[in-house]
Amino acid sequence: MVKEKLRAKILDGSLQDYKTYLAGCYRGYHIVIEFRQPYYIVTINASSTNDANNEMLREFLAQHKGTVKKLAKAEANTHKVSLSVAAPNLQKNLPDVLNNSIAPIINYLVNGNYTSGCENCGDTMQQLHCYEINGLHHYICDTCAKEIEASLQEKQVNIKMQKSQFIPGLIGAFLGSLLGAALWILIYRLGYIAGLAGAVTAICALKGYEMFGKHLDKKGVICSVIIMVAMIFFANKIAWSWEAFDALKDYGYTFSNCFRYLGDILEASGLTGSYYGDLGIGYFLTLICSIGNIINAFKTSAGSYSMKKM
Repeated sequence: MVKEKLRAKILDGSLQDYKTYLAGCYRGYHIVIEFRQPYYIVTINASSTNDANNEMLREFLAQHKGTVKKLAKAEANTHKVSLSVAAPNLQKNLPDVLNNSIAPIINYLVNGNYTSGCENCGDTMQQLHCYEINGLHHYICDTCAKEIEASLQEKQVNIKMQKSQFIPGLIGAFLGSLLGAALWILIYRLGYIAGLAGAVTAICALKGYEMFGKHLDKKGVICSVIIMVAMIFFANKIAWSWEAFDALKDYGYTFSNCFRYLGDILEASGLTGSYYGDLGIGYFLTLICSIGNIINAFKTSAGSYSMKKM
């Protein structure tokens, strides 16, 4: 995750590097650090019988956050502390940034006699293991691990049983994709090929289907992607028709004429290759920008989850 010489400076080198995250115990507290652009997400397991629900700890974290520039979020629930630390501009500054955010909290925990148990139940008697749950890592006991997995399995079954309202969902996907198409045209008018707008089209189509269809199932994801592809095609055609209209309006062409006969106009002007080239690049950039959201939508629609002991 980080270079060895940097890891050795983070919390006195107490955490092990597991390539995608750092984890271990520092002064008796279980800690996980993982990177989620643009933040380092830090979890510290801590609770105290003298601080119900970690209320006093929350007050300290609120004060601490105000004194550390890079500390974007500092929260606590009953059994853990959660931090979001902004990544430094220079990687070499990472140890100082993390230490300044974490070390004062550990000092507070030590002085307050907080203990480090299971993140989920707070039990300090059972041995803790690091589990990866849906991409994030947690120190929990095996009893809670079984309960969490059973809950995820039950949720998966419930999601698979849900069916969307197909026609309203299609209407929602169409309306949502219009926002992305409008952004595509706007960005193209500024002289750029709008891959980002394609991603917005995908996100809005998926969200629109979910809102109107009451649930985003697999057929909803597939239909939303098809609508996205079609909408990008028409957005690109509208953008090019607008360009043609700007060039030909003095010759009596209307926008409707340019849109209807765009193929002939492109062929006559020798721009057919450029038109399809822009469309191809647009689809490629859209794929790069939106593939993660589409894959996650498929996983969510199936109730998919990941959980394993590290």
